[in-house]
This record gives sequence, C-alpha cells and structure tokens, in this order.
Amino acid sequence: MSFTSNWSERHVGFVCGLGSFGLSRGLITQKGIAGRIGSIVTELYLSPDERKYKDIYEYCIMCGKCAENCPSRAISVERGKDHIACARFLDETSEKYNPRYGCGKCQVEVPCEFKIPRGSY
Repeated sequence: MSFTSNWSERHVGFVCGLGSFGLSRGLITQKGIAGRIGSIVTELYLSPDERKYKDIYEYCIMCGKCAENCPSRAISVERGKDHIACARFLDETSEKYNPRYGCGKCQVEVPCEFKIPRGSY
C-alpha cells in the first residue's frame, strides 16, 4: 500500500511559508494543527509568505501528546506516524462511523491544536 500522491496540500503549505510539520505529519500553522488547508493552481504570480522556520519540524515540540491520543498507536516520538497502521485502524472502524472516514484525535487536545506551541521557535 502506498501513501504517496502527486499533490500534497500540507507540503504546498510548508513551501509557501504557512507552517512546519508535526509528529503526526500535520501542518502546524499560526492557527495550529487542527485546521484545513487548500490550494489553487493558477498562473498568477503570488509571493510566498516569508518562511519563519528552517527545519521541517520546527513548530513541533515533540511532546508526544498526539501519540498518546492516537487510538491505533500509529504515532510514536521515535518513528513519527505510521500511515499504514493509521489507515488499517480507519478501515477497521469505518463501518461504525459511516459515512465519516477519519479520526483526527492526533490534532485535538495537543499543545499545537490552535497555535504554534511555546518553546518551538
């Protein structure tokens, strides 16, 4: 099973200066990790925001709270996020939560939920 795509909203956000990644592989922006992002493909020239970070995980304090919240134990401080274990859990529980597919527990009740956590920059 592959979890690669031709387009990643999170990576577009990173390149454009919107934020850096967290342990759960979400994008931590000024507004935190618990949000949605989208992109528009255009030929219009737009200047990116200044990137205030140097490292791809700069806004993550590696506290492990997202790993503690993960019901499938698909996240660890040592390994990051195991996308296959996460998807397996979602598949196993999809019937119970139909028509919704997803979890998001790694993005709530964490220091980066609504902001960049202190000590990360």
